[in-house]
Amino acid sequence: MKFGLILVAGLVALAGCGTGDGSPTTAGAPISPVPQSATGTSASAEYNDADVMFLQMMLAHNNQGVEIVKLVHTKQGQQQPLKDLAAAIEATQQTESSDMRNWLKSWGKPETGSMDPHAHHHHGGDGLTDKGLLEALSKKDGGDFTLDFVDILVAHQHNGVALARTELKDGKNPESKALAQRIMDSRTGEVQQLRALVPGQ
Repeated sequence: MKFGLILVAGLVALAGCGTGDGSPTTAGAPISPVPQSATGTSASAEYNDADVMFLQMMLAHNNQGVEIVKLVHTKQGQQQPLKDLAAAIEATQQTESSDMRNWLKSWGKPETGSMDPHAHHHHGGDGLTDKGLLEALSKKDGGDFTLDFVDILVAHQHNGVALARTELKDGKNPESKALAQRIMDSRTGEVQQLRALVPGQ
């Protein structure tokens, strides 16, 4: 499968504006994984249960997202723009996760929440992709992998947007809510780029 499209200049709200900093580029467009101001931040002590649940659920969501994008680099025939986008998503979500772990630790809260699926109902479910789909995806290659990968990751990132939207509505902690806004913006940009890479998406 050929991709005749050029990635837009960096990820929307994910890429930041840094260039000349060693960030990977695609067709001259810099892909900076995360805005520098979004890394290594600390969270204030003001938070509520919605903040805690958001961070716990988003951690699990990001962990699975990293698992999904890593598949790109194990498959033959994947085009460089898709590899670059997958690498940027991986780096960004790992950095977000590091911040979220630190915030939960500073609040004395665990990284994982309730295993009861009803506990996540207010947040629209747990936001995770069915493991059976990921297992099936891992067995594909070439163009079949690319098409299914884009479908699955688009849906996965939409779930992340839903989690972030709930945090913006119900959360209290300013840093957690700022992260939620960045997640909404970045995932929306990623979805647009994923769809552009595969005509008809």
